[in-house]
Amino acid sequence: MSEQYKLVFAHLDEDKTQDQATLALQQKLKLNDKQTQAFFDGQPIFPASDQNKALKQAKVLATLGIRSRLKRVTTGAAATAEHSSKRDEQILAALDYVTSSLIRIEERLDDMDHRFSERLHRDEDTGVIDDLGLDLSLGEDLDIDPISKPKRWPIVLLGVLIVLLLTILGLHYLYPDIIEL
Repeated sequence: MSEQYKLVFAHLDEDKTQDQATLALQQKLKLNDKQTQAFFDGQPIFPASDQNKALKQAKVLATLGIRSRLKRVTTGAAATAEHSSKRDEQILAALDYVTSSLIRIEERLDDMDHRFSERLHRDEDTGVIDDLGLDLSLGEDLDIDPISKPKRWPIVLLGVLIVLLLTILGLHYLYPDIIEL
């Protein structure tokens, strides 16, 4: 992959002032005040490009009395590897945070279960009846009666009766001599 360069402001020619250079940049390159001020503060005004194009851009700026220097932009595999390693570090940090949070939540749940079980046993020993008290142990099945399914035989019987009557009506329509209603 080719090296990329960007132009950064270096200095003005001795016979130019910053106001003159700003006006020249605005007229020649159609830049606004913010862009020209950013250029004088060290920001590039052109996107990163190859060395030949960057040198041509530097010549254009030199005709305006502005001297600039080329600054190499890190691209390619090195930048991608650096970006990917930073991203991997962030992902690992996030996973570590999530794991530690899950461990804390599990410890709190165990603590709550332990305290609740102790309270339940203490209430059982003292004879206090708590209708809302349930054992919230995660490892055991709850003893809840299953909900009984509604009976379907009346619906099935009604369906069969409707089909039978429609069949008789259809036979009467097709063969009016056989079935007299």
